[in-house]
Amino acid sequence: MVNNFDQFDSQTQIISQKNKSIKNSSFRIYILLLSFILAFLVIGIQMILMALNPTIIQNEKKVVVKDYSKRKEIKDRNGILLAKNIKVDSFYAHPSEIVDKEKVLNSLRVIFSEDDQKVFRKKLYSEKPFVWLKKTISPEQKILVKDIGQPGLYFGPRQMRIYPNGHLLAHTLGGTRYGFESVSNAEILGTAGVELFYNKELSDLKLSLKELKLSIDIKIQAIVEEILKNGIKLMDAKGGSVVLMDSRTGELISLASFPTFNPNLRPKNLFKNDPSNSPIFNRAVQGIYELGSVFKIFPVALGIETNVINPKTEFNTHNPIKIGGRTIKDYKYLGPKLSVEDIILKSSNIGTVRIAQKIGSTNLKAFYKNLGLFDTTTLELPETKGTKPQKPKKWNNLETATASYGHGIAISPIHLATAYAILVNGGFKVNPTILKKDNSNINSDQIISKKTSENIRLILEKVVSEGTAKETNFGGYLVGGKTGTAEKTNPIQGGYYENKVISTFASAFPISTGEFVLVVTLDEPENNFGSESYRYASKTAVPVAAKIISRIAPLLNLKKE
Repeated sequence: MVNNFDQFDSQTQIISQKNKSIKNSSFRIYILLLSFILAFLVIGIQMILMALNPTIIQNEKKVVVKDYSKRKEIKDRNGILLAKNIKVDSFYAHPSEIVDKEKVLNSLRVIFSEDDQKVFRKKLYSEKPFVWLKKTISPEQKILVKDIGQPGLYFGPRQMRIYPNGHLLAHTLGGTRYGFESVSNAEILGTAGVELFYNKELSDLKLSLKELKLSIDIKIQAIVEEILKNGIKLMDAKGGSVVLMDSRTGELISLASFPTFNPNLRPKNLFKNDPSNSPIFNRAVQGIYELGSVFKIFPVALGIETNVINPKTEFNTHNPIKIGGRTIKDYKYLGPKLSVEDIILKSSNIGTVRIAQKIGSTNLKAFYKNLGLFDTTTLELPETKGTKPQKPKKWNNLETATASYGHGIAISPIHLATAYAILVNGGFKVNPTILKKDNSNINSDQIISKKTSENIRLILEKVVSEGTAKETNFGGYLVGGKTGTAEKTNPIQGGYYENKVISTFASAFPISTGEFVLVVTLDEPENNFGSESYRYASKTAVPVAAKIISRIAPLLNLKKE
């Protein structure tokens, strides 16, 4: 009996182990079935989401969680808005979802321009699952697209940079473009001007900058651009520029270049062989020109500063000067001898060279460098980086002579305005800036003495009252300045053109303090209003400058003297 019971227990244990094994297997099967059910639920939810919004799953790997909509505003010195972001929509499609593509194309033809139609057709008939149709559309266009009533057409939120003043200050503001893009966001990047130079400060919300405040007065800018445009048109000039600077701080109150463009529709550079033909070329900053007789005041200032000469010192101007096989003469006979003052008033090449010879090559070269005529400026525009003055490789007697009257050395109008600011502001070093400053930013480095600066202002004042600019009415405001007319260099054949010039008037007003410096430069002007045709600065650049000063002086709170 014992043996039978032992055998029964053994069989019972075997059955019990089999039952446990069956239960464990069943549990594992249940777990596996539950996993499959959950997986199908996840897939089902994803399919529902894709049906509701097909772009969510498709673009989830591309979307970066970052807000690009808060690019900061740009304002002028008085708080007037120059650039800001506005909310718009993007327009895209899933071609495979569109039922009647021809109906959609016919409807879009009414809403958008003819130029868009070929692009729309190509994209809607492509095999791509996703295509951009328009990066930005207006609210009116969005409503009309919705009214088409076809599936497969979608919209996404988008920010767009706008410039409410249109073409005004275009070269300084520059413009923007889109960087990273998704259906729900878009990155705005600066492409030129201050938008590019301050791209990080404008787009990074972590930086303390709340808005970018420029030194520009947009009301004055509007007047300057209008007068420059009309002057260029009247004189059939190729282009021109205006620089208006506060001589004490280096702040630019106005910076204009013509031809211009609308930064809301910034064009591409279509003139790569000659950049100056492009409307996006900033002549005031990027234009490097031989500017001629406006340079003559520089050796005079150095000579007075070093006590080598004084305004009444006389020089022989009877005979031309021969240096290194070249003859230097005046545009006409100006007399047997002239004082330093008269050399500037009558714009004598011979007299200026005599002064430079007395100063010496080394000293004149060092002075030009101190005035900032050899280096790129510190102006906060990216266009300045590739714009460096052209100077002689060697400074021998001939190079010193020609550089004294503005030949063989080429600079931008910004360089010229900065150098004149130093001469008339009491002799203090300034750096041009597009940002609004306060008086605490004034540089204390002295290039020439206040006494020399005063003498220079007196000489420049006589140029307007008695010299080459005496025939122009400045609206009752006392102005001082120097004219300059230089033949343009011929980059193809070498040498200079005989009938193409750059005319410039560099001025300061009110001349008693030299508070503001104005530089007007015209490219290939010709005054045909009288019986004769004139290209001289006194007949071209000076009248434009006079019109500008007479119009903007009241806005600068200046009184007639």
